[in-house]
Amino acid sequence: MNLEKYNFHWKENFFYNVVKKRDLYFEIAKKIEERQIVSLIGLRRVGKTTILKQIIDFLIKDKKAKRENILYFSFDEEEIKIEAIINEYESKLGSALIDSKEKFFIFFDEIQKLDNWQGQIKYYYDNYKNIKFLISGSSSLFIKNDSRESLAGRIYEFMLYPLSFREFLILKDKEELILKKKLLDDSLKKEFSYYIKRQFIEIIDKNEDIISEYMRSILEKVIYQDIPKIYPIENEDLLFKIMRIVSSNPGIFSDYQALSKELGINRLTLSNYFFYLEESFLLKKIYNFSRNMLTSEKKLKRFYLSSSSFFVHLNNSIDESKIIENLVISEIQNKFFWRDPFKNEVDIITSKNNLIIPIEVKYKNNVGMKDIKGLLKFCDVFKCKKAIVITKNLLKKHDIKLKNGMKLKINYIPAYLFLLEINPKTLNTN
Repeated sequence: MNLEKYNFHWKENFFYNVVKKRDLYFEIAKKIEERQIVSLIGLRRVGKTTILKQIIDFLIKDKKAKRENILYFSFDEEEIKIEAIINEYESKLGSALIDSKEKFFIFFDEIQKLDNWQGQIKYYYDNYKNIKFLISGSSSLFIKNDSRESLAGRIYEFMLYPLSFREFLILKDKEELILKKKLLDDSLKKEFSYYIKRQFIEIIDKNEDIISEYMRSILEKVIYQDIPKIYPIENEDLLFKIMRIVSSNPGIFSDYQALSKELGINRLTLSNYFFYLEESFLLKKIYNFSRNMLTSEKKLKRFYLSSSSFFVHLNNSIDESKIIENLVISEIQNKFFWRDPFKNEVDIITSKNNLIIPIEVKYKNNVGMKDIKGLLKFCDVFKCKKAIVITKNLLKKHDIKLKNGMKLKINYIPAYLFLLEINPKTLNTN
């Protein structure tokens, strides 16, 4: 193996020099002094490798780590046992890591490609107290249950998603639109129209033909290489077909029985294929809301594309309102929608600190009471005090009295402002 080709930072004065940083970079940097392994997972091409190399620069510049004490290796091209990599590294250093009193930082990229990686890394974590591991993977399958059990207490898990609207603007050097969102509202809307289909760093300024080809390459890499590496797949083309079905009907219910008949395949096989696509971050699954999570698990689920950028390749003719619904649901890290036996529905249900906030996506300028019938029903049943309606341009607040006698505050907010102003992880809805 040639370790030198992965470690340009061993050369004096070399830095990777990627200046613009994703939000997650700062969270990971805070953990650099702690003993635990840092794992970074996410869909291919979202920027995991870039963050790892930014952390290497951070270690050299800010933490004054020795260049030779930092090792980077990617399993994307080679599948070699960790022991062999470390032995080769020690050979280059001319000394054994375990005998050194110095701190070493080892970065393993795309580690999910290595069989039994968790057992191998656990050995070094337990016996080499002077090594800090940072690892990445392109599937949540690489942190499976057995991995969580064997590495319990030894690992911090971070998830890197496609670009948020705020990150998109920052990477395009348009921070001014964030600071002057009211004054430069028209420019902000224009950038949002670009962002809808450009949630990956390498395509933020590309035309739709290039975007389509780019998204196709991601799909093919995951479907034909990554998934079959972890699970036995009899028909990769069926995985592609499922992606196209979801792109034609974002929010499709998990009616495996009906869909399996339509596709002419076994129900269990179909269910497994949906699971593989979800675990590889190509699809997002949400549950029908219940205060009891076990009850939610048993109910119908809905599936969306993990990024609205995929529509450019899979189904570029779908209605814009459906794309926005998919965009909002994929960006907010919620797990729930709501549907009752009478087919009253709400797109998104968020719950934090016992505060339930329903969110309905109505991507148009005129939203009437009929459009939010399901939202009002949910608020009446679950005694909500606040609700959000995501619109195209409509911005207003409206108080309404529910049938249960409670007062409900409804915030109508355009999608571009909602995704810019609201932190999807904490859902700050002031």
